[in-house]
Amino acid sequence: MRGKVQERAIALIQAIVLEEALARVFVHAAWEIEADGSISGADTMRSVARHHRIKALEDRGRLAALGEEYSWLFPDASNKDP
Repeated sequence: MRGKVQERAIALIQAIVLEEALARVFVHAAWEIEADGSISGADTMRSVARHHRIKALEDRGRLAALGEEYSWLFPDASNKDP
């Protein structure tokens, strides 16, 4: 079970990193599009960026829940004292 939980945690972390990277790409595109004078195009790009930020936040919540649910599998990870 520990291996499956680790795999799920890694997959969630990878998804978070990807969603944040995509959000940055779309925000950057929005800046460029707005600089070219297309406000509606920039708004669309910001909307897509927001979608990716929300997905990243959802995955962060899933990762936190996974950590809480399976913290007994990883007792060292919950130890805050060095």
